[in-house]
Amino acid sequence: MNLLTFCLLSCILCIEKKRLQYGGENMKFRKMLCGTLGLLAIVSLAACGGGDSKSESKADSAKDLAKEARVEKASIEVYVPQGKNTDYLKKSIELYNKKYSTELELNPVDVAPAIPMVQKVTPKLVANEKMPDLIFLQDSNAGSVFDKFEDLFYSAEDFGFVKDYGKDFYSAKMNMLSNIAPSKKVFGFPNDWGNASMFYNEEAFKTAGVDMKQIKTWDELIEAGKKLKEKTGKKLLFMRDTGELDLVKYLTEQQGVSLFDKDGNLNLLDPAVKHSYEIIKKLQDEDLVAYGNSKDYTVIGQDCGIILAGGWLASYQASDYPDDEGKWRIGAIPAVDEDNNYSPMSGGSSYYVPKNSENALAALQFITFALTDKEALDAYMELSGLPANTTAYTSEVAQKEFPYYGNQKILLTLDEISQNSIEGYAFPYSADLDNYIEAASYDIKNNGVSVDDALKKQADDFASKYGVKVNE
Repeated sequence: MNLLTFCLLSCILCIEKKRLQYGGENMKFRKMLCGTLGLLAIVSLAACGGGDSKSESKADSAKDLAKEARVEKASIEVYVPQGKNTDYLKKSIELYNKKYSTELELNPVDVAPAIPMVQKVTPKLVANEKMPDLIFLQDSNAGSVFDKFEDLFYSAEDFGFVKDYGKDFYSAKMNMLSNIAPSKKVFGFPNDWGNASMFYNEEAFKTAGVDMKQIKTWDELIEAGKKLKEKTGKKLLFMRDTGELDLVKYLTEQQGVSLFDKDGNLNLLDPAVKHSYEIIKKLQDEDLVAYGNSKDYTVIGQDCGIILAGGWLASYQASDYPDDEGKWRIGAIPAVDEDNNYSPMSGGSSYYVPKNSENALAALQFITFALTDKEALDAYMELSGLPANTTAYTSEVAQKEFPYYGNQKILLTLDEISQNSIEGYAFPYSADLDNYIEAASYDIKNNGVSVDDALKKQADDFASKYGVKVNE
């Protein structure tokens, strides 16, 4: 009970005492009592209902939170995979506390950023349970969360992050984030951006008499693969034995075609997809493919001439295969068409701040710092992280030479590849398309189904399931 309410109640008791003293029918005292009760009701509403309404409105607005003073002490719970991303946040929070004289603590919970993250947070969102202060989620999977729950997250756009820093990030990354939520508002705080690159065994190709720096097209790469197999016995690359998926997407996007257009319609029947299968057939006909389970593709790929993967592979290749130090290099994937060649997408993740969390304001302030501070970005690159913030690559750390890749400055190489990224889109059903492409690839290779028929069947099935239009 606050002081004003206490005083009003005291007045009522006093009035009631006088009423009993002079008679219960006295109109003067009745009016006094009604007026006092009315005032008490107004004060109570202001102290309870009215105050809560204002508080809730404030909690719902990232714009309002952007005006708040810096949080001095808090524990930030974050769902993030263990490894370089956790290490990056730990280093960032040290730098943050030093710069702002704060006492923030990091409480990381190990959760993989793709399907496991969606499975972890969705039940909490449905039940309106307490959420962590930050979650780290792959862009391709974020659509399935924001399709239903965007109102339960703070917007990076409303917080002012996009206005203040958006221009510093890869345009393809910001384009992706601006298309994830149904409202087309940016909710994600952009961490990294991945484009597929070509990791190649320089030593093996030299043995085969091939200078990989001169390989500019897929036709030339196939010829190089034939020489590689003849001279070293190595296959050119890996493909899934359950039906090729990644190469289909990479080749299609290299031609400037995203598998979904900006309206969410499916491009699976586009001529670029069919041309991708023509290239894949050439590889198969020349026996340049090593097949295996998708989880073993880096194991198998390490014994091939090339591995097609996002720049993240560099974080693991050196530690997983130390005996191959100095043999490998990184470059852009050769063009399907030299006059029209884009870097295909290969992942990317962002941080999100749920509203129903204990320290959302501290999380918003901290993650803004982590993704924009020079020292924090340097720390991420030291861990072989690939920031989506392009200003990071102007740092001396970006000039770092990597002995595993023959002292190549791979951070600058990967940045150059990402600068040429295709702009794609993510929708709630995006991730599921992989299963349909894989099924089409399996039918084409193993069941003798024509490319046209296999793609048509999968496109129709996908469209029927999700109610999307198929572009022809």
